Amino acid sequence: MPNDDLNIAEKRDLVIQAGIQIIPYVGGSLCTLYFGTKQEKRFKRLESFYAELAEDLKLIKGAIPPIEEHDAPLLEAIMESLHDKVESEPTLEKRRLFKNYLINTLQYPESANFDERKYFLDTLDDMTVLECEVLMLVSTSAPLEIREIRVHQTEQYAIIGSIGRLKSRGFVFSIQNNFEIGIDNSLHETAHISSFGQRFHSFCLET
Repeated sequence: MPNDDLNIAEKRDLVIQAGIQIIPYVGGSLCTLYFGTKQEKRFKRLESFYAELAEDLKLIKGAIPPIEEHDAPLLEAIMESLHDKVESEPTLEKRRLFKNYLINTLQYPESANFDERKYFLDTLDDMTVLECEVLMLVSTSAPLEIREIRVHQTEQYAIIGSIGRLKSRGFVFSIQNNFEIGIDNSLHETAHISSFGQRFHSFCLET
């Protein structure tokens, strides 16, 4: 009989666990390896996240207002969502950005911005590290043609894809400088950060 007290994530894990266990020959061992390591990693990510957060907050002592200034249900909703995202995020860079997000949430308890802040959190979780790096470049540089944007050894069309996703999120817009037949004009568009993107950058990406 199913346990109705299980949350969606727990029910999903039970389904995955049952599925792995029926794999011939290696199912039991693979299940033990995956779920044992998974829980340990999730715990260590949260442990490290809050240890680093505590150290960072010591440097800005006095800048964090009393918790009573927050709308408690809204802050609780953000914290619950944030925990899930930190636990499942494998990259140090993204977890550092989640930390920026939480520090700013604690510093500026403005409940009127809840929908925007929830959007920022969900979007940050969905973004790739490449998208974050491209947005940082666009926000701190003079307007750049997309062909001039360089991120490590990344393929130029991966950057075009990232710009496209940032545009769909409302963070970036582009301007066509000229149009020529027979060439890829998307490379010659100029990328600009929007005011909405600037707010996201300040809240999540700036250290």
